Amino acid sequence: MPTLPAVVQQNLPPELRQALMLHDKRHQQLQIGSRLATDQDLIDAVKKQWKPHLFILNYFRVDSLPRPPFTRELTNMPPRSKYYETFLCTCVFIFAILLVRCVDYLLTSRKLRLLPRSATWLQFCILTIPFTVCVLDFPVKNYAIFSLTFNAICVAVYLGCRLHKRLTQGASSTPPGLEAGAQTDAAFIKAMENGQQAPVDAETKQITRPPPPYNDLLAIYRSIVYISTAVCIFARDQPCWNNDFSKTHSFGTGLMDVGIGCFVVCIGSLGPTASRRIDSVDRSQTLRKAALQSVILTACGLVKTISVAVIIAAKKIQYDAAWAEYGVHWNAFYSLAVARGLGATLELLVLPRWLPPLGAALISAVCHEALLAGGLAQLVLAPGQQQTHNRSNLIGQNREGLASIPGLITLYFCGLQLGRWLKPAEATPGRLLALMAAAAAVRPLTMASDGFWLLPESRRLMNPAYCAWLLAFSCFCLCGVWLVLAAGKKLRLDGDSTAFVHEGTGQTRLTPIHLQQVDSAGLLYFLVSNLLTGLFNLIISRLVPNRESLDGAPCFVIVLGYTMVTFSVSRLATRWFTFRDLQTALMRRFWRA
Repeated sequence: MPTLPAVVQQNLPPELRQALMLHDKRHQQLQIGSRLATDQDLIDAVKKQWKPHLFILNYFRVDSLPRPPFTRELTNMPPRSKYYETFLCTCVFIFAILLVRCVDYLLTSRKLRLLPRSATWLQFCILTIPFTVCVLDFPVKNYAIFSLTFNAICVAVYLGCRLHKRLTQGASSTPPGLEAGAQTDAAFIKAMENGQQAPVDAETKQITRPPPPYNDLLAIYRSIVYISTAVCIFARDQPCWNNDFSKTHSFGTGLMDVGIGCFVVCIGSLGPTASRRIDSVDRSQTLRKAALQSVILTACGLVKTISVAVIIAAKKIQYDAAWAEYGVHWNAFYSLAVARGLGATLELLVLPRWLPPLGAALISAVCHEALLAGGLAQLVLAPGQQQTHNRSNLIGQNREGLASIPGLITLYFCGLQLGRWLKPAEATPGRLLALMAAAAAVRPLTMASDGFWLLPESRRLMNPAYCAWLLAFSCFCLCGVWLVLAAGKKLRLDGDSTAFVHEGTGQTRLTPIHLQQVDSAGLLYFLVSNLLTGLFNLIISRLVPNRESLDGAPCFVIVLGYTMVTFSVSRLATRWFTFRDLQTALMRRFWRA
């Protein structure tokens, strides 16, 4: 009887492989009529046996086979589908915020008031340690069981705090002054119409508009992205790292694949028209500001490119220069620079007022998929070839980064739409849930078409399926944060502690103070995490040649120590330098010139 090739057997989903083994044992003499079954008949028989169990949820955990020539035999590594695992890991972070609120309530109810520094480190432990446990193989092997158990404990603690408050104080309304805000654009325009003189900056001679109100939802979302990215980029090099969360190669979904996409969504959510009306935006000044930010990001990318080249040339350490990720010279900072500069330009100069950003994202996604189907995907991924294939010139060497530019624009407009929907006074989860369901429906569509007219998720291409996955992930995260903040308001007391008070303004916000500090550091936190990743790896490689010997508790302690040092160094660096101050100084120098 014919058997399947070993390569095909290895790339079948686990359900198919198990069914195939049972099928071989029970039906050694499978016949179709008067002839022996062929390989294709055997595959069809196994699929027929397995297909009745293919529920809708299975679409989010099985591998999608891309259309030819992108077969599993030709790609570097087989696809890995960890679609909903990213949502499960994010739940740990979201429910940890609820636990922070419960701890703050218990301390306040006992008339205990922590110092800001103590509150920061207490929140660091509550927020960072559970996520670190979730992405490592130590001390818990099964991250799904840990995530569900931790979430259940957080909910139980919250319900206990609610019961305690009801028994001790009774039902009370939320204290006033919880919503962070400032003078809105509507009030600014109304004051201008009434003849009041607008404030003017003495150096730039430009009208000073009021800052947009503080957005707790987006601030928490950004800080989650910063912290999770910092933990993962270092932990992936350690022996206790869970390889299920590593980046995929050609096609697939993994926790680390959401990093660059979430950063672009964050940039889009801070777009010029995300929190302001288009009438109140000074286009020339905003474009100059966006160009300056792109230059700063490009400079960071150049520093990383040069440093990597020097390290590899000196052969001090073995740097994992994966060309398949962005390209030979391209890196994440260049992608962020393109998203900031090109996205803001299209938003202000091209995007019509009648077209919502989500519609522009859809148009960009359709055009991108058409380009990929026309041969761009095959040119970029180069199936069946070595990594040096088509690397003879500068464009070919950085083909992954250049081909992903339409995907960056798609994610930018998706983030811009979320920024418009999530204004502090207008944020509701209804539209987010609808958008999340629509974006998640792209995955079953991809599976149903067998990848013929819609390629599966690919971080290297940033194709529409990848953008839809990132959009669903972002909506899920924002909905969870909205629910947690709404639940946390029920535990507010009149004597608020310093755990949620902004250090600069003294204003009480819904964002925990630790996440406020990470969000205020922003790009500096991300840059420090990249630098410390290389430094820690260098020190570990010098002190411990056999890194596998650190598996277990030592590895967990090292990863946790790295996160502590990253936060401490970034906070210390913000006392002397921030990218916001650099941007302001460069803008004033530019106006003087």
